[in-house]
Amino acid sequence: MFANIKNRLASVIAPDMPALPSSSDHHHAHRITSSSYHQRLVHQQQLQDKFTYSRPHFLQLLTPDELKASADHNVRPIIVPRDISLLPWGTGYAECVNSGKSEWNEDQGAFCRQVLSDPTHRYPDLPYTYFGIFDGHAGYGAALAASHQFHYILHEKLVDCLEMLLLREGMEDVAHTSLHNPNTANSIPHPSQFHRTVSKDELIMGALESAFFHMDALIAQDKDRYRDAGGCTACVSLFINGKMYVANAGDSRAVLCQRKISFENEKIPNAETTGSEGSYAIPFSFDHTPETERTRLLGVAQYKPHLMGKFYVAMEYAKRPHEKDLGQRILCRQGTMKGWTYKTLTRDDLRMPVVTGEGKRSRLLGTLGVTRGFGDHDLLAIATGTLLKPFLTPQPDVKYKDLTKIVSIPDEQNEDGDYGVLIMATDGLWDVSENDAVARTVFQTLHKYPTERHRYTMVAQELVAKARGKINDYGHWRLADSKAAATVDDISVMVIPVYQYYKEHIEWEQRCAREYRERLKQEQLAQPAVEAKEVDAANTAGVLVNGTTEMAQVIVESPSLGHETVEKLSRENEQDAGTLQTKEQMEQNVSRIANNSEEQVKETVQEIINKVTEELDTINLIENKSTANEKAFVVQSNSPNKTKRPKRQEDKNRQPDKR
Repeated sequence: MFANIKNRLASVIAPDMPALPSSSDHHHAHRITSSSYHQRLVHQQQLQDKFTYSRPHFLQLLTPDELKASADHNVRPIIVPRDISLLPWGTGYAECVNSGKSEWNEDQGAFCRQVLSDPTHRYPDLPYTYFGIFDGHAGYGAALAASHQFHYILHEKLVDCLEMLLLREGMEDVAHTSLHNPNTANSIPHPSQFHRTVSKDELIMGALESAFFHMDALIAQDKDRYRDAGGCTACVSLFINGKMYVANAGDSRAVLCQRKISFENEKIPNAETTGSEGSYAIPFSFDHTPETERTRLLGVAQYKPHLMGKFYVAMEYAKRPHEKDLGQRILCRQGTMKGWTYKTLTRDDLRMPVVTGEGKRSRLLGTLGVTRGFGDHDLLAIATGTLLKPFLTPQPDVKYKDLTKIVSIPDEQNEDGDYGVLIMATDGLWDVSENDAVARTVFQTLHKYPTERHRYTMVAQELVAKARGKINDYGHWRLADSKAAATVDDISVMVIPVYQYYKEHIEWEQRCAREYRERLKQEQLAQPAVEAKEVDAANTAGVLVNGTTEMAQVIVESPSLGHETVEKLSRENEQDAGTLQTKEQMEQNVSRIANNSEEQVKETVQEIINKVTEELDTINLIENKSTANEKAFVVQSNSPNKTKRPKRQEDKNRQPDKR
């Protein structure tokens, strides 16, 4: 009886959902799964939260009373930052709690400004700014953990490719030196050494994708140590190196609102403008729901049928099948098919499809309305207790825009229209607002507040107010302009002025170029002094070598020395000359000095000076030995015991030797 009531209730909630199987095996397996799941829930309640519940730090809601007031489901107050200077570039933020779906606001917002520093100080530091919007479900833990931890993970991933991201245009000579210098600290090879071309954009996109997977794995590691965190979507933007990157996993959305200048109203005198003329929206993310990812989900179920058990079927029907249709031909498509075909209906085809419903009512295994994000590691299907995580993935879609290629005319004063205003928001906004309508609201509000510092905060507040609507006499929230149902979900909106970042980036580039030119100028001024030291060292070494050689020749050819003494001095000179450098060796040293850096030049010059000093000492020693030997030879020549040899009388008429 209870099973029949449950099936009827499921049919009322989702009319296109077929009846659940009611076999005894199903009930037995469901009892076992429910029992283990209940035990796990009891265990989870005994654990503590990893992070204490709080709102984004830039809202400065610090006391329990302020947190409780922000979660009033009857009033649904719109919360904005008290101090707008806490967010960079005047970025706007506003949020609003749900109308009673959950106790607390399960959305979270975050931002972080960081710098990538070169440990070798060869390149200037590279700053970047990150923003994140996280929409939690089945609890606030996953969104809270992502807002506290994701920017640390992203920074680690960017540091991994730091050496390739820091290469700058205009500094190719420095990069060339680092590549050909064996003493460089770089451990990552240059892209020219890769077999495939790898761009900086691909490195940053890879860092974002890897950070998403790492964050999901971190939540999985904490599931046994802390209370169940549930799950969350993630929409992240990264501003770095003059470009804007957006990564999204889930049904949160990022839209770039832009505007073209229209000259038609200028031709009409006294024409009233709202500021929204020519506005349009460019989506920078796409929702990941069971409907949009039907092909992927059915493919997973088709190639891994054990994930469905005996409860689901990887089929999609043009018309809901019933038992009376058994044996008849029915129009359907299976797995990853894009077209439709006919098949004969069997009893197995009456199982619940993996994807049911359409649009925002589409559900995965009849339970979850989002298919990408963080967490949900223990989430089970409502009716069958089947684990949903194998069908989910944290893989984000990443898009980027090069802001340096945008052409903006200063006289038009349309910087926000040319560069755009990035709107990042949870599905509480997008459920009741179209992209183009949001773009119109953005530029209408900016037109009302042309110079105020809080103008982007006013944009965020206006968007939240329109999506929340107003409560009527019956306690229902309705949109103000159409009286249609307003959103009952949490709403979080972040308004990022892209042009303000680009101005900051231009100033940073100019500062880096100025510092680079000053460094080159200092190196050029220091180069003549280094070259002069090299020349002086080479000349000194050359003079010493030549002087030593000439002195040795004078000693050998001296007529006043005896034959034995000359041979002795020659042997000593040959032994001492073996320790001296030749002129060719000195020239090789000078050539080697020219190829080294300034620090190596100083070290090499000092080595040459030390060697020259040693050579001078050697020369003085040789001179002292020569003087002593000459004195000894003179003493021996003047000795009285030595008989002088008489001179031979030569014949005056003797002819000289013609030879």
